[in-house]
Amino acid sequence: MAGDFAQVLEGRVAALKRAATKASLKTLLEQELGDPVRYALDGPDIVLHPDWSFALSLLLHELAANARCHGSLSTPTGRLAVLWYIDNGELILSWQESGGAPAARPLSPGVGHLLVRHAAAKLKGLANIFYLVEGLRCEVRVSLEAQWPQSRAAMLVGSRPTNALPEHAR
Repeated sequence: MAGDFAQVLEGRVAALKRAATKASLKTLLEQELGDPVRYALDGPDIVLHPDWSFALSLLLHELAANARCHGSLSTPTGRLAVLWYIDNGELILSWQESGGAPAARPLSPGVGHLLVRHAAAKLKGLANIFYLVEGLRCEVRVSLEAQWPQSRAAMLVGSRPTNALPEHAR
């Protein structure tokens, strides 16, 4: 159990590290998903501001981790299709799993589910998760105008050395 927690936490921190600079949405997806035989990506080449990279990297990591553990990427026949486009000042992203076990709604939302919704909300948007027989589907709609809030906690996750923090924050 402790090993599972450490592995989950390491994955989340790695996702946030990848988002520390400007990155393209496609690159974030490719880094998160790994084997390109298992997924299809379709959308315009969008270079993301670090605030966007931060939030979307966390959101995509949670979806991918769920797909690897419980969804389409947990079976040899499972596939994933991710498409995105820009519409009226918003990024619309569709995550559709297929070929794996049917997606079952959990009795209560887990941390990953809550992180997906929170990350979308912080980008002035929403994430709808659908548990379907053919697999999990997530529809994300976020504002291109949004910025991830710069809080002290968010800065601690970054690459700042500990000694750069004020004495009272250490």
